[in-house]
Amino acid sequence: MKALMEKGVRISLEAEKLSESASLAPEELLSLQKNFITEEDVKLLILQRNEKKEAPLDAEQKAKFIPPSDFHPLAKEYEPSFHVHEKTDITGKSRSGGTVEDFVAYFRDRFQRLSRLLSLYSSKYPETVLKDIKKNENQKVKAIVMVTDIRITKNGNILMDVEDLEGKFKILFTQRDAETFEKAKLLVRDDIIAAYGKVVNAFIIVEEFEWPDMPITRDKKVCEKDVAAAYISDIHFGSNKFVPQYLDGFVEWLHGKRDNPELAGKVKYLVVAGDVVDGIGIYPNQERELTIKDIYKQYELFDAFVESLPDYIEIIVGPGNHDAVRRGEPMPAMGKDLIKSDVHLIGSPCMVAIESSDHLIYHGTSTDSWIASVPKLSYSKPEMVMVECLKRRHLSTIFGGNAIVPERMDYMLIEKEPDILHFGHVHKNGYTKYRGTLVINSGTFQSKTDFQLKQGHIPTPGRVPVYEFKNDVLKTLDFSR
Repeated sequence: MKALMEKGVRISLEAEKLSESASLAPEELLSLQKNFITEEDVKLLILQRNEKKEAPLDAEQKAKFIPPSDFHPLAKEYEPSFHVHEKTDITGKSRSGGTVEDFVAYFRDRFQRLSRLLSLYSSKYPETVLKDIKKNENQKVKAIVMVTDIRITKNGNILMDVEDLEGKFKILFTQRDAETFEKAKLLVRDDIIAAYGKVVNAFIIVEEFEWPDMPITRDKKVCEKDVAAAYISDIHFGSNKFVPQYLDGFVEWLHGKRDNPELAGKVKYLVVAGDVVDGIGIYPNQERELTIKDIYKQYELFDAFVESLPDYIEIIVGPGNHDAVRRGEPMPAMGKDLIKSDVHLIGSPCMVAIESSDHLIYHGTSTDSWIASVPKLSYSKPEMVMVECLKRRHLSTIFGGNAIVPERMDYMLIEKEPDILHFGHVHKNGYTKYRGTLVINSGTFQSKTDFQLKQGHIPTPGRVPVYEFKNDVLKTLDFSR
């Protein structure tokens, strides 16, 4: 703004906000040769910039991605080791008609598979089913149940309606057991748990309970190749909030033209967890925030991005809620009519093996319902949402929290323990480790949207996590600087 004022140029408040969110340089604004710059002027500039980016790379642009002569990427020397666990990918397998029978089959499959995991836990109490629960009056039992309703009693205790495949009952958490009572506050509808307690009248008075959870210890996997994977999501090509210079910086780094070229040369895999484009008609009045209103042209920008990457990098791409696939989860892979470049297209969620590590890749749409339902969760720490999913062995426990297609098999269930869990969706970089699983939320290449502004949500655009397989080290690089 100071540079504009020195040239005697004024700018409207709306244009100032828009130019800031799109990271326009003063030179771009001055190129308009106007004494007063409006919001429409800025929108035109952004559109022209994106159209220029959409065009084939000219000699000057290609020069940005020519690696220096002393850059010898280690990843180029290795053959890729990658395959999809086909059983976990819905692509080409959806048979749901949305009937009552489909819903029953969906919940039965979830209950049966999670029950098998919970049955592995040893217990000092005998396991029973709810249809026989009254036979255990005044006895202590273990019951594997699904929570169907939660409410607070007039005494401040937590009362839950539960069911299994053969019956219904009630369980009660009292304030006398403070630790279990606090833990019970994290339970949500459709949670499947093993409850331990005494049968008294119409209740099980719960002493303790368990989610299916990850095993406490696991054998550490070893990778002999000194290669790495980079994790990104939520690029949002086509949005006026897309920040191309951050993405260009990432590409330049992969070509060895920025700091830490040694790590850049190890990157053999790029994993993209959805929202490749901003899409069309995703939310009311979205067209006002689009620089490209043709969905195919939005995906052409992604193909151009792939073309700019080193040719030895394997690219794995899943869909998000802004992409051109069905909104209900599980989502099938995007079509080759949309993404024409040579990449591996997978559904969301999907388990893939990369080198020695099993990756569970999911866009993370359920994050919103998790944060709305569990008191301790927030957008500032999306990795903690992911930990809750691992505890429950399920990516979207609360039916109705986000759109779910009732397939005969529950694809949202985490049956095999992942070595790496990768989410996107909330535009916030975060990571942690939970019981042997590395948890990564990759972030975004889109600046703060009006919706995020209203929610007080602060995104972290331009940050890219990179994981070294041999060294078992995760580093997060910031291309917004």
